[in-house]
Amino acid sequence: MRRYRGYIFDMDGVLYRGSEPVPGAAETIERLKKRGRRVVFVSNNSTLSREDYAEKIQEMGLPITEEELIPATYATARHVRERYPGERVYVVGALGLIKELLRAGVRVTQHPSKASVLVTGSDPEISYQKLSYATSLLLRGCPWVSTNADKLYPSERGILPGTGAVVGALQYITGREPLIIGKPSKHIMEQALRVLGVPREECLMVGDIIESDVLAGRSVGVDTALVLTGVTRREDIEASEVKPDYVIESIAELEV
Repeated sequence: MRRYRGYIFDMDGVLYRGSEPVPGAAETIERLKKRGRRVVFVSNNSTLSREDYAEKIQEMGLPITEEELIPATYATARHVRERYPGERVYVVGALGLIKELLRAGVRVTQHPSKASVLVTGSDPEISYQKLSYATSLLLRGCPWVSTNADKLYPSERGILPGTGAVVGALQYITGREPLIIGKPSKHIMEQALRVLGVPREECLMVGDIIESDVLAGRSVGVDTALVLTGVTRREDIEASEVKPDYVIESIAELEV
């Protein structure tokens, strides 16, 4: 494996599983930092704010700062602020997404009649009324931005419906397609590269899912490494048409 100057890490399945760190993850990150490597951490989680994530990470003893974290909530808020400055936004999503939008200075409204942009994410309190409001915005032609379109979301309570449950319903009803910010979209990856400040040919994306992490790396032209501590097994790699540049058992085997 080449030595890289910048590393983009997925989180769940790479750094930890549930609330337990992957053995060797903390030590690997510390070695990278001591050797002057740049690191950033991305996640499609659309329920936690950056601050929430930092607290979770610190409880697990991982040497990661809030500034190094780019969850989909944060990335989406930055995109909306830059792309739709001053617009009012209606949100179908969790508190973590709303917190990031407000922190970014985005004008969030609970009244869809006053909104001109729709933002969606995983929503534990999804309702028929929220879907009706979102539908009205999309049928009016309002822009639609979504944190991701993941079908499933791994949680402490097991596998739950992901943001795809919201996106799929609205797609079916309206025929519209959202702009996706999270992996495998290039939008969250471009933000990660800006934070790293390292040329993309000197960066490595490390993840545990071919369809999101490996494709995300390819979307911005960076090399990819797949770890086997998450959901992907070697037989899945053999069966896939998409291949990572490297396959390693865990982050602990990463050559730094």
